[in-house]
Amino acid sequence: MFSILKLGVKYLPRVNSVISLNSLIPIVPLSVKQPSIFIFPFAKRETSSACFNPSSAVRTHRKLKHFCNMAAYNSDNHNQRDVSVKDDRISRISSSIRVIPDFPKPGIMFQDITTMLLDPVAFKDTIDLFVERYREKNISVVAGVEARGFIFGPPIALAIGAKFVPMRKPNKLPGAVISEEYSLEYGTDKMEMHVGAVQTGERVLVVDDLIATGGTLVAAVKLLERVGADVVECACVIELSDLKGRDRLGGKPLFVLVSST
Repeated sequence: MFSILKLGVKYLPRVNSVISLNSLIPIVPLSVKQPSIFIFPFAKRETSSACFNPSSAVRTHRKLKHFCNMAAYNSDNHNQRDVSVKDDRISRISSSIRVIPDFPKPGIMFQDITTMLLDPVAFKDTIDLFVERYREKNISVVAGVEARGFIFGPPIALAIGAKFVPMRKPNKLPGAVISEEYSLEYGTDKMEMHVGAVQTGERVLVVDDLIATGGTLVAAVKLLERVGADVVECACVIELSDLKGRDRLGGKPLFVLVSST
């Protein structure tokens, strides 16, 4: 990282080179009539976790492992240098997620993202990683799945210049809606979206906090495709990989930050 100090008040005479300060940087030839620019090595950025200490949270029987879908990053030298930074961010995200055993019923290991939301650095890292992946993908719609998809979807949509569309449970949206029924462990449920919220041909990103069996994401994709949308990808913070929810997406791309077994 480098910090650039531009002396814009006083213009210095034309020079052929800039003498490095304290021999911290190599001499760089210059031949421009511009304000003099000095480049200083910049100290490694430090982040504070004073707001929340994840190590103090209860994480009984935790089996989180962090990984990043490296297909998101090119293999050129610049991005190779950034891999360790991205891995650091993913590690921070993973360590900020609390696991609550036997919630909401016995046998369930609940992935609690509320502790991550208490850590503004980890929360920002999460949004930044998604934004970096989708900023150049010409996404026009970010569809958030109720309810925690409403936490991550809007900031991603704002950052990439897309509109946000909520995918809600039955009888939550006023006005005309289109719905898609999907199966639960016991019985069925529905997902609804406003008529006219998404237009034919719009490129859509579907966002949720977690994929388990994949039922809600499948319903969201079907609902969007029924109105002629192009679902580019599904994105989740956490994947419960043992439940193989991605296999139900029919080959639709899935990008996740943290995998839990």
